[in-house]
Amino acid sequence: MFEPPPDQPQSVGDLIGRAFRVYRRHIPLFFKVLIGPTIVSTLGALGLQWSFTYGAGGGQSGQVELPLLIGIVSVSSIVLVITKWILTVRQLAFVRIMAGFAGDYPTAYDYVNKRRWVVLGLYAIGAVLMVFSIGAWIVELSLTTFLPKIGLLMALLTVIGILVGVVGVLATMALIVMIGFLVFSVAACENHSIGVLISRGISLTMNDFWRASAFAILLFIAISAISYPLSLPVVILSLVDMFQQGVSSETLVDSYRMPLYLMAVSQVWESLVNMLLWPVIFLAYGLLYYDLRLRQEGLDLVRRLDALEQQTASQTA
Repeated sequence: MFEPPPDQPQSVGDLIGRAFRVYRRHIPLFFKVLIGPTIVSTLGALGLQWSFTYGAGGGQSGQVELPLLIGIVSVSSIVLVITKWILTVRQLAFVRIMAGFAGDYPTAYDYVNKRRWVVLGLYAIGAVLMVFSIGAWIVELSLTTFLPKIGLLMALLTVIGILVGVVGVLATMALIVMIGFLVFSVAACENHSIGVLISRGISLTMNDFWRASAFAILLFIAISAISYPLSLPVVILSLVDMFQQGVSSETLVDSYRMPLYLMAVSQVWESLVNMLLWPVIFLAYGLLYYDLRLRQEGLDLVRRLDALEQQTASQTA
């Protein structure tokens, strides 16, 4: 059984720590729920990596026929999209439990799974927003580079324009990701249309923007502090393989091709790391969603009033 969410608002550190503790206590359940789609996702990622490494024009073991290569890339991409979609739905069921909207996983999953097309729609909208936003900043950077470099003022404007473009790209990506995770948490807990879900996510974030930003930064630091050390075994194996092949820094791009066994090991290892990190991220944002509603809407009071009304209705029935 998952412990109920706290009745009082928590600090951002407490929210993240609570997410890690819940995951640690329920590791068998998380692995049972996520292992199947993760295995299939690993195969899809392995197919893509093999195609890009040993595809047409690449590798020393012979080129792959273009129709076959396109087929492998297409199937692998479809497999990846579907499995990531399934994994997201299953992880959002845990978010619903964390926020106190369900008492057990089957009930939570049944609710979220009925709204799986909403989840897919949110993914599609997020991807479109990300592409268009990054594209707009790339246009800004491109226009900046065409400014004439005559005179100190124009050179200064060029430098400022490049800095604004780089910061703008990073800030836009961070904002979309931060609001996006909160929107997914709203989708796991509230039954609204896609437009209302996005509006709710933006409203909850912007009404307490600095707190949400501090949470996102601290969570990023915590996840990075775990992910980089966990990635070291694969990095070491790759370096050892390059050393055995006698690959130098001058010929790295042109001559080195990761062997298939190392691709498989790296993809399996990455999938295991993702099974550790991604559920924690979803759980943490689910707790942030609950905490923001406590602060902004008095969610605990609303629930108590609802429970009191139900108790009164049952007594009078």
